[in-house]
Amino acid sequence: MHTSTLLFSPKRKVLLLFISLFLNYTVQAQLETNPPDVSWRQINTEKFQVIFPEGFEDQAQKVANTLQYLHAPLSRTLKKEPRRLPLILQNRNAISNGFVTLAPRRSEFYTMPPQDYTLLGTNRWLDLLAVHEFRHVVQYDKARQSATKLMYYLGGEYGLSIANNISIPNWFWEGDAVSTETAFTRSGRGRTPDFDLLFRTNLLSGRQYSYNKQHLGSFKDPVPNHYVLGYHFVTYGRRHYGADFWSGVIDQAASRFFVPFVFSSSLRYESGYSLPANYRRMQHELDSLWTGQVNQIKLTPATTITKRTDSVYTNYEFPQELPDGSVVVLKSGLGDYPQFVKVKTDGSEEKLFTPGPLNGNAMLSVAQNKIVWSEYAFDPRWQVRTYSVLKTYDITTGKQQVLQRKTRLAAPAFSPDASKIVAIEASLKNEYALVILDAATGNELKRIAAPQNDFLSMPRWSPDGKNIVLLRTANGQRTISLFNTETEVFTEVLPPTTENIGHPILIGNYVYFNAPYTGIENVFALDLTTGQQYQVTSRQFAGINATISHDGQQIIFNDFTKYGYNVARMPHTPATWVAREQVPDTRIQYYQPVVEHEGNPDILTQVPNQVYPVQHYSKFKKIFKPHSWSPGRDPVNNTWTATVYSQDLLSTTVATAAYTYNANEKTSRGQVGVSYQGFYPILNVAGTIGQRAEVEDDTLSYGWREKSVTAGFQVPLILTHSRYSESLIFGADASVTSISDYERPRTALTEQANGTLRHLHYNVAYVRSHSRSKRDLAGRFEQRLAVNYYHTPLGGDYKSGLFATTAQLAFPGLFKHHSFQIGGNYQHQNVENYRFASTIIFPRGYSYHSHQNFTGGFVQYRLPLWYPDLALGPFLYFQRVRGNVFFDYGQGRSKAVVYQPNREYQSVGAELSTDFNFMRFNRTLLNLGVRFSYLPQEKDLQVELLVVNLGF
Repeated sequence: MHTSTLLFSPKRKVLLLFISLFLNYTVQAQLETNPPDVSWRQINTEKFQVIFPEGFEDQAQKVANTLQYLHAPLSRTLKKEPRRLPLILQNRNAISNGFVTLAPRRSEFYTMPPQDYTLLGTNRWLDLLAVHEFRHVVQYDKARQSATKLMYYLGGEYGLSIANNISIPNWFWEGDAVSTETAFTRSGRGRTPDFDLLFRTNLLSGRQYSYNKQHLGSFKDPVPNHYVLGYHFVTYGRRHYGADFWSGVIDQAASRFFVPFVFSSSLRYESGYSLPANYRRMQHELDSLWTGQVNQIKLTPATTITKRTDSVYTNYEFPQELPDGSVVVLKSGLGDYPQFVKVKTDGSEEKLFTPGPLNGNAMLSVAQNKIVWSEYAFDPRWQVRTYSVLKTYDITTGKQQVLQRKTRLAAPAFSPDASKIVAIEASLKNEYALVILDAATGNELKRIAAPQNDFLSMPRWSPDGKNIVLLRTANGQRTISLFNTETEVFTEVLPPTTENIGHPILIGNYVYFNAPYTGIENVFALDLTTGQQYQVTSRQFAGINATISHDGQQIIFNDFTKYGYNVARMPHTPATWVAREQVPDTRIQYYQPVVEHEGNPDILTQVPNQVYPVQHYSKFKKIFKPHSWSPGRDPVNNTWTATVYSQDLLSTTVATAAYTYNANEKTSRGQVGVSYQGFYPILNVAGTIGQRAEVEDDTLSYGWREKSVTAGFQVPLILTHSRYSESLIFGADASVTSISDYERPRTALTEQANGTLRHLHYNVAYVRSHSRSKRDLAGRFEQRLAVNYYHTPLGGDYKSGLFATTAQLAFPGLFKHHSFQIGGNYQHQNVENYRFASTIIFPRGYSYHSHQNFTGGFVQYRLPLWYPDLALGPFLYFQRVRGNVFFDYGQGRSKAVVYQPNREYQSVGAELSTDFNFMRFNRTLLNLGVRFSYLPQEKDLQVELLVVNLGF
């Protein structure tokens, strides 16, 4: 956003600038809030304050009991029981997630469970969140000691966050939490072959990446996320150095957080090996274990259907056969955003459709040349209120349909004739139901509540349309059930198990499903007559997601390789299958020493069932909750600042209060600002009062007093409903700035005088951006528009006006990941005795010049040049080099002498920059580059350093 200033000289701006900057902060710090009609309740235990929406009491009681019971056991190996914690249960979000944050210190659980069995395992969703997220609470309180505790005293939660982030890599936080969920439950992610699939495949394929690449990521090659690296690294440490190893490492790192690469030296102190040395030893151990595992298995032959044209990591997932023998898949990867693709019988591809933000179900359903899936849908204003809606696409006609809006339906599947759709609904109370809809109208035909409110997932119709096969999960175990659509009876066909099975389909007398029985996930089959289980696929890395061809002769499935999931096929011959009891169990159980350290692998079965009192929670009672404070210094203007930050637990109000001392002027001033986000418009107010002075030749010449008040509103809207991310924000604010006790006479427009500036400002910003792959520099089609209008209709001593608009467009370039972009600006100023600051983009190579009317534009072409994955020791790691060539043009026209004379501006040039990581600071990419701008009219070459180039 812009800033507006009383323009005296570049070095002497009145405090309105500061307030405008502050107001921008409060507006831009948009919080994820609930609608104002949500009524809140709370449960207070000895260790937790559980805040939840009215109507969610049963689940809140279970969460309170679970967390209270986990408090001591999950704290033991880090030797720290954390302080009492507020927890907010968010039941209006269809996105399954949870987090712990320090500003303010709290945790939030998004309570709708995921349908993806690879994430959930056989755990109850809120139990899994309780284990995983509470371990984060223990970690953060453990790290709050010694020197990092001093940072907390100096800066509050922000200070502690800074110390944590520079001393401890992000993989530790998540890896330790995954290790904890694996040790304390029978179904943590460390027990799931899908979790380590990419890491295992890379090692067995000779891709032993450096620590820098494994930790920081890559545009060139597939690298597992920090959860995977962290789990294996943390588990390796405990396997070799004991249960308390990481407690000692955190002690060391926290005591010297300000020392570069302190985490590595802490590892050396506790283990005798540095971080890179431990990483290499872990890689060698895992490579040896996984090689031994693969050597024990006998592979089943398969023929690959997909034909790759390059070696870029790409997944072709969830194959579904069409009547013509081609296969529909979901394609995604380093160079491809998610899209539905048809793979023809000759292996060639045809792009069908690009969906919006997918609610991943680890399945896809196709029938009668139609695709059905679920997407996230968003409330325009309230970020915590999201939906999961069903969409269909007709391959023959190209028609897309949204069945219902504002639903919480997921995991949809077509009936064989595509006339009906079955899906799973999770209500606001986490009550689960099987819902059958009319596929043409979206009308609900039948609703069946889950027996005992077991969690239902991944339903799929039988070929005759009489039964639906699905997963039922309860009490840490999972079973496969058949639901008869006529009798509405659930029949259990597989005994409950802690094995993380998934993706069931029913064909003939067999149920096919993914299973991790051998430590490598493959397809197994259950004979419904005998109850016998058989291994169907046996592939080196994974062979999953089976479907049977229409003629019944082929099994079509996903075969994982170092380049991603392929679509493969093999003969459908049950006589060749191997009975499960004859299949060797080659599981590694890398986690077993950690399980033994903790000594409580079934902790969730022992949770008490105490009933806690429920009380009303007022969202206005503690609306101001200071959490951080920080000193600051501006060396350019020689000012010192102390600021306090506040945000309430329900994220409705953010506020700051600051004191600033100007050492040059020997003056001080105070500022306060509040942004209330609990109404549909965000309401902002800010004010300042203080002294200013003019210093010339180190002599105090004269001074004055300033008072300023700014109040306004913003309405931020999320309009995303397709593959385009779309947002709109509009608002207005009014500002009054008063200058008093100023005695020097005013002699020019740019000089100050006693008086009052009263102005109004209106703004609109719109962004529409196409889905991107990781490698894309911009969306294939993007539109951005910003409009600002300032004027002074309320009287006062200063008169001025400014209208400015900027538009930018992006289009696909000549090659993949390239981007062709154009943009334009227009600005009109109406200056009498005051000038608002410009909001437009000026031609590169020129400093800003003020014109009454300015029209400009640019054309540029951005492209990636190289993915080097090049490290300069532990200091710098370069991931991408990119280039940009541009032509900028501007034309300024003026009629009054207060503006610059008429002039044209032209520049042509190029930019070269690199995306890199500094000092191994997690996966935050920085950008540094250089710009060469040639000005033809002046015959001048300008060279600029691009310290942070945000680009288009």
